[in-house]
Amino acid sequence: MTYELRAEWRYPLAVAPFVDEDFIGFRAFLIDIPAIESIGKSPEEALAGLDAAREEWLAFAKAKKITIPEPDTVFGKMVDYSGRLTLRIPRSLHQQAAERAELEGVSLNAYLNTAIQRGLYA
Repeated sequence: MTYELRAEWRYPLAVAPFVDEDFIGFRAFLIDIPAIESIGKSPEEALAGLDAAREEWLAFAKAKKITIPEPDTVFGKMVDYSGRLTLRIPRSLHQQAAERAELEGVSLNAYLNTAIQRGLYA
């Protein structure tokens, strides 16, 4: 599923399962302004409603003189990640990972990169 978020929004969004008394589906919302939300039977349907929800909320915020927050989460900020990470793990886990990396014929770094990617996208 892909969704093109309009560039002027600058806000990260999320889609999550949603269950209410009479409804099972998905909720799409802006992480920094969770009041801007839309629900639908599918993730695509929930995302499709975000434009209208945004316009409605902006009109409400302006009428009530509510300050519209800037993106504040790590997703909304320009963060420069170095690609370096220091991680402390038990010696036994380090040993197991090193042994598996050797069995697969790759470096420990390459093995851990793959393991993390698998975990993130599982």
